[in-house]
Amino acid sequence: MTGRAACIALVAMWPAACGDAPPAGEAGEPPAAALNVHDEELRHYLAELRDSVRALPDSGLPRGRLGMALEANGFPEAARISYRQAEALAPDDFRWPYFDALLEARDGAFQNALDTLARALRIDDRYAPAWLWRGDWLLRLGDLEQSRTAFERAAQLGASAQGVLGLAMVDIAAGRFEDAVARLTPLAADSTRPRLHRTLGQALRATGQLPAARRALARGRAPAAARWEDPRQAEKLAHTRGYASFDYAQSLSGGGRARQAIPIFERLRRWHPDQRCAASEGFFFTCNLLNSLSIALARAGRLDEAIALAERGLALKESFAPFHLSLASHLRERRQFTPALEHLDRALALNPASGHAHAQRGRALFALGRHAPARAALQATLRLEPATPTTLFYLGTVEAALENWQPAVAHFERAITLDPDLALGHLYLARAKGESGDAAGAAEALREAEKLGVPGAEVALTERRLRELAGQGAP
Repeated sequence: MTGRAACIALVAMWPAACGDAPPAGEAGEPPAAALNVHDEELRHYLAELRDSVRALPDSGLPRGRLGMALEANGFPEAARISYRQAEALAPDDFRWPYFDALLEARDGAFQNALDTLARALRIDDRYAPAWLWRGDWLLRLGDLEQSRTAFERAAQLGASAQGVLGLAMVDIAAGRFEDAVARLTPLAADSTRPRLHRTLGQALRATGQLPAARRALARGRAPAAARWEDPRQAEKLAHTRGYASFDYAQSLSGGGRARQAIPIFERLRRWHPDQRCAASEGFFFTCNLLNSLSIALARAGRLDEAIALAERGLALKESFAPFHLSLASHLRERRQFTPALEHLDRALALNPASGHAHAQRGRALFALGRHAPARAALQATLRLEPATPTTLFYLGTVEAALENWQPAVAHFERAITLDPDLALGHLYLARAKGESGDAAGAAEALREAEKLGVPGAEVALTERRLRELAGQGAP
């Protein structure tokens, strides 16, 4: 829903929903969203919070807590109603207009968000993340000077590194790329913030410092946290239940923290018994939960358990394609390519439009030495998911294995154009160019591979082959 549409929807229940403060001391019935959701844990939790609102109808805190729970569990419009009810009853609590403003901004209503944020800042103007958000939204609206002032204020209040990052973003928006580089370079050596490195990489690229830009962008490829570090926002995690817990665990698993995700998935299994996966209706969440836990177990190095859980899922719901894909991935990790291929074929029979399944099938076929069908599978992937660097790289390796050097060069070149930091892409490009007779291009690609950190043994092996080709006079 757009910011304007959200305002229209809220005005029907709260005339001041789009900027003005709600009437002090007036609230009304708490929102009834999510009372009929399938997730039993979430339904009971929200019902308990609504009961606490009714028990203390003149208190803002229960309504604010209900708002946080609604937002954390995927009901932003209802959360906004609850926050504004909380603000009406507790007009001196910074959190309620602050959280309301953040939700307005999430819908893209940045001017409304700024107006609402102003109410929060009148209560507490020393909370640094609020100034970071103000600077962010002003920047999005093109007001560079006020944005700069807001980020400077955030830095003064203690958010120094984040404030400097915001100021660098303003510099970039103003075309002052050298200033952005000067601001961020002193922070980069000790910073683990992916966003800082990405921003520095953008500024370096704009100033023509391409090798340094690539290094910075490579450091910025890790999963990013929230846009700004915000302890107030973290309060909402205590209200996360059910589906939101699942989403949180998935983000942990995908972000390299699978061991932390596994206990959350296991807890959710107690509320969603495995047997529900075998049902004709309402099976999707439980099957997805089992599959996500299987993936997390594999990521945590517990491959036997991962395989057993995927097999249990298939016993419950053989038609759930993600089980086949996960089991195939686990089997490929064990280099059991033939049984992996059987599960990939089954996944594609269930969902022929799965680019991921075609890609995995291509890799399994390649590992089995079946190069022509591997090429066909990877080409099918590109038809479904164009411009995927990894697929292009594997397609190049297939062509190289078939000694089709010109197509191999074309695939590797396209892969590294899309992802300049694909180190092995440069290495394999060097070999393919050498085999096709382009000695100068091969040497250049090999130098780039070495810069990007390809192991020395791999570089030496390719150098040896290029010397052999030079001595033979490659065609």
